[in-house]
Amino acid sequence: MMQFFHISSIIESNHLLHTELILNLMNPKISIFTKIGRYIAIISINLTMMSCSANTSSNSHQAYITNQGEHTVSVIDTSKNQVIHTISVGKGPVGVAIASGLSRVYISNVESQDISVINTQNNTLVNTIKINGSPVGLATSPDEKTLYATDWFNNRVVSIDTDSKHTMRELSIGDAPAGLAISPDSQTLYVTNRDSNDIAIIDTNTLAIKQRISVGKHPFGIALSNTGKLLASVNVQDDTVSIINTETMTKETMKVGYHPYCAAFSLDEKTLYVTNTQDDSVTVLDIVNKKVITTINVGSTPEGISIDHANHRAYVANWGSNNVSVIDTKKNKLTTSIKTGEKSRAFGQFILNLHP
Repeated sequence: MMQFFHISSIIESNHLLHTELILNLMNPKISIFTKIGRYIAIISINLTMMSCSANTSSNSHQAYITNQGEHTVSVIDTSKNQVIHTISVGKGPVGVAIASGLSRVYISNVESQDISVINTQNNTLVNTIKINGSPVGLATSPDEKTLYATDWFNNRVVSIDTDSKHTMRELSIGDAPAGLAISPDSQTLYVTNRDSNDIAIIDTNTLAIKQRISVGKHPFGIALSNTGKLLASVNVQDDTVSIINTETMTKETMKVGYHPYCAAFSLDEKTLYVTNTQDDSVTVLDIVNKKVITTINVGSTPEGISIDHANHRAYVANWGSNNVSVIDTKKNKLTTSIKTGEKSRAFGQFILNLHP
Protein backbone atom coordinates (compact mmCIF):
# COMPACT_ATOMS: atom_id res chain seq x y z
CA MET A 1 0.00 0.00 0.00
CA MET A 2 1.37 3.43 -0.91
CA GLN A 3 2.65 5.74 1.80
CA PHE A 4 2.85 8.75 -0.47
CA PHE A 5 0.85 10.05 -3.37
CA HIS A 6 2.36 13.04 -5.13
CA ILE A 7 0.86 14.26 -8.41
CA SER A 8 2.32 17.41 -9.94
CA SER A 9 -0.55 18.04 -12.33
CA ILE A 10 -3.25 18.68 -9.74
CA ILE A 11 -4.07 21.84 -7.82
CA GLU A 12 -2.27 20.81 -4.65
CA SER A 13 0.57 18.31 -4.25
CA ASN A 14 -0.32 15.19 -2.28
CA HIS A 15 1.59 13.61 0.58
CA LEU A 16 -1.11 11.14 1.56
CA LEU A 17 -0.80 8.82 4.51
CA HIS A 18 -1.27 5.09 4.61
CA THR A 19 -5.02 4.42 4.25
CA GLU A 20 -5.18 2.37 7.45
CA LEU A 21 -3.47 5.16 9.36
CA ILE A 22 -5.97 7.71 8.09
CA LEU A 23 -8.82 5.55 9.36
CA ASN A 24 -7.14 5.13 12.75
CA LEU A 25 -6.57 8.87 13.11
CA MET A 26 -10.13 9.90 12.37
CA ASN A 27 -12.12 11.32 15.25
CA PRO A 28 -15.07 8.95 15.65
CA LYS A 29 -17.41 11.92 16.05
CA ILE A 30 -16.54 13.05 12.52
CA SER A 31 -18.02 11.31 9.51
CA ILE A 32 -15.52 8.82 8.13
CA PHE A 33 -17.04 9.20 4.70
CA THR A 34 -16.44 12.96 4.81
CA LYS A 35 -12.79 12.45 5.74
CA ILE A 36 -12.17 9.68 3.23
CA GLY A 37 -13.79 11.82 0.55
CA ARG A 38 -11.57 14.71 1.48
CA TYR A 39 -8.25 12.93 1.73
CA ILE A 40 -8.46 9.94 -0.60
CA ALA A 41 -11.34 9.75 -3.05
CA ILE A 42 -11.17 13.35 -4.22
CA ILE A 43 -7.60 13.53 -5.41
CA SER A 44 -7.83 17.19 -6.41
CA ILE A 45 -7.89 18.12 -2.74
CA ASN A 46 -4.51 17.57 -1.23
CA LEU A 47 -3.07 16.61 2.08
CA THR A 48 -0.28 19.17 2.00
CA MET A 49 0.64 19.77 5.56
CA MET A 50 3.07 22.40 6.36
CA SER A 51 4.44 25.84 7.20
CA CYS A 52 8.03 26.79 7.13
CA SER A 53 10.72 29.21 7.97
CA ALA A 54 13.66 29.66 10.28
CA ASN A 55 15.78 32.68 11.01
CA THR A 56 19.17 32.40 12.72
CA SER A 57 22.26 34.57 12.69
CA SER A 58 25.59 32.92 13.52
CA ASN A 59 28.49 31.56 11.50
CA SER A 60 28.35 27.86 12.38
CA HIS A 61 25.10 26.09 11.62
CA GLN A 62 23.60 22.71 10.97
CA ALA A 63 20.45 22.16 8.93
CA TYR A 64 18.08 19.34 9.88
CA ILE A 65 16.15 18.05 6.86
CA THR A 66 13.26 15.63 7.32
CA ASN A 67 13.05 12.87 4.70
CA GLN A 68 9.48 11.63 4.84
CA GLY A 69 10.00 8.84 2.32
CA GLU A 70 12.68 7.01 4.30
CA HIS A 71 11.91 8.03 7.91
CA THR A 72 15.21 9.84 8.43
CA VAL A 73 16.71 13.27 9.06
CA SER A 74 19.72 14.49 7.07
CA VAL A 75 22.07 16.77 9.04
CA ILE A 76 23.87 19.31 6.85
CA ASP A 77 26.98 21.21 7.92
CA THR A 78 26.21 24.55 6.29
CA SER A 79 29.84 25.70 6.40
CA LYS A 80 30.70 22.85 4.02
CA ASN A 81 27.26 22.27 2.47
CA GLN A 82 27.63 18.55 3.11
CA VAL A 83 25.49 15.93 4.84
CA ILE A 84 27.42 14.82 7.94
CA HIS A 85 24.82 12.56 9.60
CA THR A 86 21.67 10.63 8.74
CA ILE A 87 19.44 9.89 11.73
CA SER A 88 16.61 7.35 11.80
CA VAL A 89 13.48 8.80 13.43
CA GLY A 90 9.77 7.93 13.55
CA LYS A 91 7.63 7.14 10.52
CA GLY A 92 6.77 9.95 8.14
CA PRO A 93 8.93 12.80 9.53
CA VAL A 94 7.66 16.22 8.49
CA GLY A 95 8.12 19.16 10.87
CA VAL A 96 11.21 20.53 12.60
CA ALA A 97 11.72 22.77 15.65
CA ILE A 98 15.01 23.85 17.18
CA ALA A 99 15.87 24.38 20.86
CA SER A 100 19.53 25.40 20.70
CA GLY A 101 19.86 26.12 24.42
CA LEU A 102 18.69 22.59 25.20
CA SER A 103 20.80 21.08 22.41
CA ARG A 104 17.65 19.54 21.03
CA VAL A 105 15.86 19.25 17.70
CA TYR A 106 12.24 18.07 17.60
CA ILE A 107 10.85 16.14 14.62
CA SER A 108 7.13 15.51 14.02
CA ASN A 109 6.32 12.05 12.66
CA VAL A 110 2.85 12.01 11.14
CA GLU A 111 2.67 8.26 10.52
CA SER A 112 3.98 6.96 13.85
CA GLN A 113 2.03 9.71 15.65
CA ASP A 114 4.92 10.93 17.75
CA ILE A 115 7.75 13.44 18.03
CA SER A 116 11.41 12.38 17.86
CA VAL A 117 13.91 14.22 20.07
CA ILE A 118 17.47 14.57 18.76
CA ASN A 119 20.52 15.53 20.84
CA THR A 120 22.38 18.03 18.65
CA GLN A 121 25.70 17.53 20.45
CA ASN A 122 26.10 14.05 19.00
CA ASN A 123 23.16 13.92 16.56
CA THR A 124 21.53 10.88 18.13
CA LEU A 125 17.90 10.08 18.87
CA VAL A 126 17.39 10.39 22.65
CA ASN A 127 13.63 10.34 23.21
CA THR A 128 10.20 9.90 21.62
CA ILE A 129 7.08 11.82 22.68
CA LYS A 130 3.77 10.11 21.92
CA ILE A 131 1.04 12.41 20.58
CA ASN A 132 -1.84 10.05 19.73
CA GLY A 133 -2.64 12.18 16.75
CA SER A 134 -0.95 13.46 13.60
CA PRO A 135 1.71 16.04 14.52
CA VAL A 136 2.74 18.27 11.63
CA GLY A 137 3.89 21.79 12.48
CA LEU A 138 6.23 22.40 15.43
CA ALA A 139 7.53 25.48 17.24
CA THR A 140 9.42 26.04 20.48
CA SER A 141 8.87 29.07 22.72
CA PRO A 142 11.85 31.47 22.87
CA ASP A 143 12.54 30.37 26.46
CA GLU A 144 12.49 26.76 25.18
CA LYS A 145 10.24 25.61 28.02
CA THR A 146 7.33 24.73 25.74
CA LEU A 147 7.03 22.84 22.46
CA TYR A 148 3.88 23.44 20.41
CA ALA A 149 2.56 20.99 17.82
CA THR A 150 -0.37 21.05 15.41
CA ASP A 151 -2.43 17.86 15.21
CA TRP A 152 -3.66 17.78 11.62
CA PHE A 153 -6.46 15.21 11.80
CA ASN A 154 -7.73 16.02 15.28
CA ASN A 155 -7.85 19.77 14.60
CA ARG A 156 -5.96 20.82 17.71
CA VAL A 157 -2.79 22.40 19.03
CA VAL A 158 -0.96 20.75 21.90
CA SER A 159 1.63 22.28 24.22
CA ILE A 160 4.36 20.04 25.64
CA ASP A 161 6.66 20.71 28.57
CA THR A 162 10.18 20.23 27.14
CA ASP A 163 11.40 19.24 30.60
CA SER A 164 8.91 16.51 31.38
CA LYS A 165 8.05 15.63 27.77
CA HIS A 166 4.38 15.47 28.73
CA THR A 167 1.46 17.21 27.04
CA MET A 168 0.34 20.02 29.30
CA ARG A 169 -2.60 21.56 27.48
CA GLU A 170 -4.47 21.32 24.21
CA LEU A 171 -6.80 23.57 22.21
CA SER A 172 -9.34 22.81 19.49
CA ILE A 173 -8.18 25.19 16.82
CA GLY A 174 -9.68 24.98 13.30
CA ASP A 175 -9.84 22.72 10.28
CA ALA A 176 -6.55 21.04 9.35
CA PRO A 177 -4.05 23.13 11.37
CA ALA A 178 -0.59 23.16 9.82
CA GLY A 179 2.02 25.86 10.37
CA LEU A 180 3.08 27.44 13.66
CA ALA A 181 4.97 30.60 14.60
CA ILE A 182 5.50 32.15 18.02
CA SER A 183 6.18 35.80 18.88
CA PRO A 184 9.60 36.83 20.25
CA ASP A 185 8.05 37.59 23.66
CA SER A 186 6.48 34.10 23.80
CA GLN A 187 3.03 35.60 24.40
CA THR A 188 1.38 34.88 21.05
CA LEU A 189 1.12 31.76 18.91
CA TYR A 190 0.03 31.94 15.26
CA VAL A 191 -1.49 28.89 13.52
CA THR A 192 -2.54 28.43 9.89
CA ASN A 193 -5.75 26.43 9.40
CA ARG A 194 -5.93 25.05 5.88
CA ASP A 195 -9.60 24.20 5.59
CA SER A 196 -10.90 27.23 7.49
CA ASN A 197 -8.76 29.63 5.43
CA ASP A 198 -7.58 31.60 8.44
CA ILE A 199 -4.86 32.19 11.00
CA ALA A 200 -5.72 31.67 14.65
CA ILE A 201 -3.99 34.05 17.09
CA ILE A 202 -3.55 32.36 20.46
CA ASP A 203 -2.68 33.71 23.90
CA THR A 204 0.00 31.30 25.14
CA ASN A 205 -0.70 32.05 28.81
CA THR A 206 -4.29 30.83 28.59
CA LEU A 207 -3.99 28.80 25.38
CA ALA A 208 -7.15 30.54 24.18
CA ILE A 209 -7.89 32.02 20.76
CA LYS A 210 -7.79 35.82 20.86
CA GLN A 211 -8.57 36.47 17.21
CA ARG A 212 -8.88 34.93 13.76
CA ILE A 213 -7.64 36.54 10.56
CA SER A 214 -9.02 35.46 7.20
CA VAL A 215 -6.32 34.91 4.59
CA GLY A 216 -6.19 33.27 1.16
CA LYS A 217 -7.32 29.80 0.16
CA HIS A 218 -5.66 26.88 1.94
CA PRO A 219 -2.99 28.56 4.08
CA PHE A 220 -0.15 26.15 4.99
CA GLY A 221 3.23 27.71 5.54
CA ILE A 222 3.71 30.57 7.98
CA ALA A 223 6.67 32.85 8.64
CA LEU A 224 7.28 35.49 11.30
CA SER A 225 9.88 38.21 10.85
CA ASN A 226 12.78 38.62 13.26
CA THR A 227 11.11 41.37 15.31
CA GLY A 228 7.71 39.70 15.11
CA LYS A 229 6.17 42.69 13.35
CA LEU A 230 5.41 40.93 10.06
CA LEU A 231 3.61 37.63 9.59
CA ALA A 232 3.33 35.81 6.26
CA SER A 233 0.69 33.21 5.42
CA VAL A 234 1.41 31.08 2.34
CA ASN A 235 -1.89 30.44 0.56
CA VAL A 236 -1.58 27.34 -1.59
CA GLN A 237 -4.75 27.33 -3.63
CA ASP A 238 -4.77 30.94 -4.83
CA ASP A 239 -0.99 31.30 -5.35
CA THR A 240 -0.56 34.20 -2.92
CA VAL A 241 0.99 35.20 0.36
CA SER A 242 -0.87 37.31 2.91
CA ILE A 243 1.48 39.70 4.75
CA ILE A 244 0.08 40.88 8.07
CA ASN A 245 1.33 43.69 10.30
CA THR A 246 0.97 42.14 13.75
CA GLU A 247 0.82 45.56 15.44
CA THR A 248 -2.03 47.00 13.37
CA MET A 249 -3.45 43.72 12.01
CA THR A 250 -3.57 45.23 8.52
CA LYS A 251 -3.14 42.79 5.66
CA GLU A 252 -1.73 42.89 2.15
CA THR A 253 -1.74 40.18 -0.51
CA MET A 254 1.02 39.49 -3.03
CA LYS A 255 0.99 37.06 -5.95
CA VAL A 256 3.71 34.38 -6.15
CA GLY A 257 4.24 31.18 -8.15
CA TYR A 258 2.08 28.09 -8.62
CA HIS A 259 1.22 26.17 -5.46
CA PRO A 260 3.33 28.11 -2.92
CA TYR A 261 4.22 26.21 0.23
CA CYS A 262 6.60 27.87 2.71
CA ALA A 263 8.30 31.23 3.29
CA ALA A 264 11.19 32.92 5.10
CA PHE A 265 11.89 36.60 5.82
CA SER A 266 15.22 38.35 5.38
CA LEU A 267 16.74 39.67 8.60
CA ASP A 268 15.90 43.29 7.69
CA GLU A 269 12.28 42.28 7.00
CA LYS A 270 12.36 43.82 3.52
CA THR A 271 12.44 40.58 1.52
CA LEU A 272 10.36 37.41 1.60
CA TYR A 273 11.41 34.11 -0.01
CA VAL A 274 8.54 31.78 -1.02
CA THR A 275 8.79 28.21 -2.31
CA ASN A 276 6.51 27.26 -5.24
CA THR A 277 6.06 23.49 -5.39
CA GLN A 278 4.52 23.20 -8.85
CA ASP A 279 6.84 25.75 -10.47
CA ASP A 280 10.03 24.26 -8.96
CA SER A 281 11.01 27.75 -7.97
CA VAL A 282 11.44 30.32 -5.21
CA THR A 283 9.81 33.74 -5.58
CA VAL A 284 11.77 36.62 -4.05
CA LEU A 285 9.44 39.43 -2.96
CA ASP A 286 10.29 43.06 -2.24
CA ILE A 287 7.86 43.67 0.62
CA VAL A 288 8.53 47.41 0.87
CA ASN A 289 7.85 48.16 -2.80
CA LYS A 290 5.35 45.31 -3.18
CA LYS A 291 6.90 43.67 -6.23
CA VAL A 292 8.65 40.50 -7.34
CA ILE A 293 12.44 40.91 -7.36
CA THR A 294 13.18 37.65 -9.15
CA THR A 295 12.23 34.01 -9.46
CA ILE A 296 14.91 31.37 -8.81
CA ASN A 297 14.70 27.88 -10.28
CA VAL A 298 15.53 25.20 -7.70
CA GLY A 299 14.96 21.44 -7.35
CA SER A 300 11.75 19.54 -7.96
CA THR A 301 8.79 20.34 -5.69
CA PRO A 302 10.46 22.72 -3.21
CA GLU A 303 8.85 22.81 0.22
CA GLY A 304 10.63 23.95 3.42
CA ILE A 305 12.91 26.98 3.41
CA SER A 306 15.19 28.54 6.04
CA ILE A 307 17.79 31.30 5.87
CA ASP A 308 21.31 31.25 7.30
CA HIS A 309 21.59 35.03 7.66
CA ALA A 310 25.24 35.17 8.74
CA ASN A 311 26.36 33.30 5.64
CA HIS A 312 23.71 34.85 3.36
CA ARG A 313 22.26 31.53 2.23
CA ALA A 314 18.76 30.17 1.91
CA TYR A 315 18.27 26.40 2.12
CA VAL A 316 15.35 24.84 0.25
CA ALA A 317 14.20 21.23 0.77
CA ASN A 318 13.04 19.62 -2.48
CA TRP A 319 10.48 16.83 -2.12
CA GLY A 320 10.64 15.71 -5.75
CA SER A 321 14.40 15.67 -6.35
CA ASN A 322 15.46 14.45 -2.87
CA ASN A 323 17.92 17.26 -2.29
CA VAL A 324 18.41 20.74 -0.85
CA SER A 325 19.01 23.79 -3.03
CA VAL A 326 21.31 26.52 -1.69
CA ILE A 327 20.63 30.14 -2.68
CA ASP A 328 23.03 33.07 -2.26
CA THR A 329 20.69 35.69 -0.74
CA LYS A 330 23.04 38.57 -1.59
CA LYS A 331 22.90 37.77 -5.31
CA ASN A 332 19.62 35.79 -5.26
CA LYS A 333 21.29 33.06 -7.29
CA LEU A 334 21.32 29.27 -6.95
CA THR A 335 24.81 28.17 -5.92
CA THR A 336 24.64 24.41 -5.34
CA SER A 337 22.47 21.46 -4.38
CA ILE A 338 23.02 18.88 -1.63
CA LYS A 339 21.80 15.29 -1.92
CA THR A 340 19.61 14.31 1.03
CA GLY A 341 17.05 11.53 1.54
CA GLU A 342 13.82 10.46 -0.08
CA LYS A 343 10.99 13.05 -0.07
CA SER A 344 12.75 15.90 1.75
CA ARG A 345 10.35 18.34 3.45
CA ALA A 346 11.92 20.28 6.35
CA PHE A 347 8.76 22.02 7.48
CA GLY A 348 9.58 24.58 10.16
CA GLN A 349 12.70 25.96 11.81
CA PHE A 350 15.49 23.68 10.63
CA ILE A 351 18.76 25.63 10.96
CA LEU A 352 20.58 25.27 14.27
CA ASN A 353 23.03 27.89 15.51
CA LEU A 354 25.83 25.87 17.08
CA HIS A 355 27.63 28.79 18.71
CA PRO A 356 25.18 31.46 19.92
